[in-house]
Amino acid sequence: MHLLKHELKMMIKSRKNLLFLLFLAALLFSYCFILLPNQETSESFHPEAVEQDLQQRTAQQQDREELGATGILLQTGQAVYATNASYIDLQTNMLTAFEAGNYERYLRLRTHFLIGHAGSFVPVETVDANSPFPGKDINHQYYQTLLRNQGYLELDAPVTYPMIEQKTGLQTLEYFFLSVVAYLIVFSAIYFSCDVLVRDRNNRSVLQGLPLSWYQLLNTKSLAAFLYTCLILVGLLAVALLSVSIMYGFGSFNMQVPVSLVQETFTLEDYGTISLGRFLLLAASFIPIIVFLFIRLNMIFSLVLKNTWVVLGAGTLVLFSELLYFNRRERELFGVDLSFFPQTYFDFGKVVTGEKNYLVNLNSITYEKGLIVLLVSIVVVELSLFAVSRFVNRRRFYGRSTGWKRFTSKREGKRIARAG
Repeated sequence: MHLLKHELKMMIKSRKNLLFLLFLAALLFSYCFILLPNQETSESFHPEAVEQDLQQRTAQQQDREELGATGILLQTGQAVYATNASYIDLQTNMLTAFEAGNYERYLRLRTHFLIGHAGSFVPVETVDANSPFPGKDINHQYYQTLLRNQGYLELDAPVTYPMIEQKTGLQTLEYFFLSVVAYLIVFSAIYFSCDVLVRDRNNRSVLQGLPLSWYQLLNTKSLAAFLYTCLILVGLLAVALLSVSIMYGFGSFNMQVPVSLVQETFTLEDYGTISLGRFLLLAASFIPIIVFLFIRLNMIFSLVLKNTWVVLGAGTLVLFSELLYFNRRERELFGVDLSFFPQTYFDFGKVVTGEKNYLVNLNSITYEKGLIVLLVSIVVVELSLFAVSRFVNRRRFYGRSTGWKRFTSKREGKRIARAG
């Protein structure tokens, strides 16, 4: 227990960790107070642009009335005048409801408009311009938007504009788990634990005499790194939730999150919803497992590599290893389904929503399978750590000369002997 407290104090006082915390805090507040207020989504509404569009369309309708061109186009059979009249009426009602602050009525009209005008949906926030399947991705976002909007309308809570734009506190946490922030969360564990063992090589004489076995020492240091990382992550996420909630509201755990159930028809039938509370619970359950996995993996790297920054680089390489082979047209690696590789589940938020399945057109990447694969990975890492710790024991790890230094010293000795 005393060693655990000592390790926690060392981590808290570490200049390396403090600098990274300042970086994370700056990143967090920049997003909450600068990026988020200016973030545009497909459901952002611009009254000025809508008013201008309505004025132009109204003028066009008046010209058609004066010309008597209120029927159908003979070439295409389209009733342009009637279609525009319906569009103007719907958009006018939406604008009125929005300006009056009646966001529930606005959302009903907006959803009705989307159902009848799917081609006008522009998912500005997420679709990759270089996507190999742009049409599929646009439909994907369209179906998700319909399900989200329907979920808001079924809530036993007032509909707000930040809710529609997905800017409430809970929705911000959802965004974090579904974005690159998920990787940043895991990277924090790698960064905080990359030196917990290596730094002791500067205190060889003290630590070699500790009344603990070598493996117990590794476990204590791992526990300290795990507790420190979890406390930091909980603290930062709590600060983000509080900051955003003050500006845009807390949100509701009963809001619906669209999930991709299967990849079969590629229509709305392939989708469903879960509550936001359930999503956050399932996604967050991955965090301690992956954090623990990387801390133990860093222990192995520390024993073998014995350098803080090399350990950091090795852990980071494992974290982003999926990027080396990921391709939306590839479903296997070395002939093995992607769902059997632990790195598939490092992007844990997308696993819960089925987004990983959607990206590579699979049905095998599931929450349950992710837990099994990651737990098996932990078992493999634990066995490896135990084996490596038996080979790289306390004396060998804290020894002053590395293999390279011994090799060079032998060469230097031979050179001196020949010269003599």
